[in-house]
Formats: sequence, structure tokens, C-alpha cells
Amino acid sequence: MIIYKNFLDSTFFNLLYNSVNSNVFPWFYRDRFIRGKKSPPYFTHSFYNQKVNSSGYESLIKPILEKLNYKKVIEVRANMILKYSKHFQSAFHTDYKDCKTAILYLNNCNGYTVVDNKKIKCERNKIVIFDSNTLHSGVSQTDKDKRMVININYYDSIYD
Repeated sequence: MIIYKNFLDSTFFNLLYNSVNSNVFPWFYRDRFIRGKKSPPYFTHSFYNQKVNSSGYESLIKPILEKLNYKKVIEVRANMILKYSKHFQSAFHTDYKDCKTAILYLNNCNGYTVVDNKKIKCERNKIVIFDSNTLHSGVSQTDKDKRMVININYYDSIYD
């Protein structure tokens, strides 16, 4: 696992943040944060899904992918979790087999991600990168109106 603070140039990061935080950016409702359990809803935006551009906002993602030195994109998705009175934790899961997972935090909050039993704080412009086979879990926040992250699944070398 690798963690970088101030991952993106501040000018580009501010453009990215202001774009996804604007009142015109398309967020899509999901009925529960935790599959199979009663939990709060959240919102998502798919930039790429199953290696296909699905957004129209890919110009916001391309500089991130280039900095990650990607070879092939599998999925890129923004998630926005609203504030609740208690923390909700998603089930531990893996994303895809034999690739990389990166989580870019867009804002500061007391939500976090658990990767390999390590608690990763949500800090603006921080990215955590790990093998996609690693179990991880997201935890909602109680202090800010929203928690926004961008999840990226990608290959960093050529696979058949």
C-alpha cells in the first residue's frame, strides 16, 4: 500500500473538486451504502465502467490516470456519502482481480477507509493505492455534510 498526500497539483485539484462539488455535476442515487443491510443511501458518478467511458467528464480523470501511470482503465467512480448521526461501514470487499485500486479523497472528514486493517483518514487530495485483491472497507462520516472520493481500478502493466 502506498499513500501520497497532495497527490495532484493544487490548481488541477481545485478544478476537479469544484467540478464534482458543483450543482450541475450529475450524481446518481443508490439506495444503500451497505449491500444487503439497512443503511443510508449514497450518490455515485461513473466516469468509466468496464473499460468504457461512461461520463462525458473524462477530462477530469485523465490527469489522475496519467499520474498513476496506468495502462488500462477498468472502472473510475466518484462516491458521495451524506452525513449521518453514526458511522456506517461497508462490508470488506475486493474490487477486481489482479489490478490496482486507488482511492482519491476529495475532502476532509472523519470518515475513513480500512485497508489491510489500517485506518486511512479522509484528507483532501490524498490518494491510497493498493493491490485490488486486498480487502478494504469504507466508513461514512459524522462531521461534514458529505464525504467525496474517487475510486479507480486500473492496470499498471499490460495484461492479456
